[in-house]
Amino acid sequence: MKNFGFHKRLFLVVIVVLPMWWLLFTDDGRSRSDTVILWLAGGETIGINFKELNNSYSIEDWQKVYPDMDWQCENKNNGFGDQYCYSEIASYNGIPANYVTVFFRQRQVSALKLVYRNQYHQRMGEDLHQQLGTPLLRQDQQEQHDMLQWNTDHGVVMIKQQIQPEEQASLIWLAQ
Repeated sequence: MKNFGFHKRLFLVVIVVLPMWWLLFTDDGRSRSDTVILWLAGGETIGINFKELNNSYSIEDWQKVYPDMDWQCENKNNGFGDQYCYSEIASYNGIPANYVTVFFRQRQVSALKLVYRNQYHQRMGEDLHQQLGTPLLRQDQQEQHDMLQWNTDHGVVMIKQQIQPEEQASLIWLAQ
């Protein structure tokens, strides 16, 4: 009878401690915790297939595909076009993220910038490698860092090969 009480307590400790340990001390658990917290704070999840993304989408098309997102749009000339729409997000393809900005030239998508959390930079590279294959390594002499570049039928996806803790982790897609 004494052993039954011990085993019962041990079982209760295991079912309470193991999930907490997983959430706090594993990469997958922290990622899922971050995603849930960001979602509870009002962020949406966005999924983008960069293989299929092309410049035929208009602002209206983009807002139809992602109707639950709080898009803030502005007409303003920039290096990527003449308009952009911005929205805070919780995650991209399950990777905790901060926001996405979609740029438009003559009302057609021309570029996309996705800002995500620094600690998930390696995971972002793995996701892109799985989605788009092996990247090209491009050296940027001006910025003095190496870029990973994936060419698709309709554009180019780029991230830095390595980021510093003080840098903003971001992904750029440019239409061709």
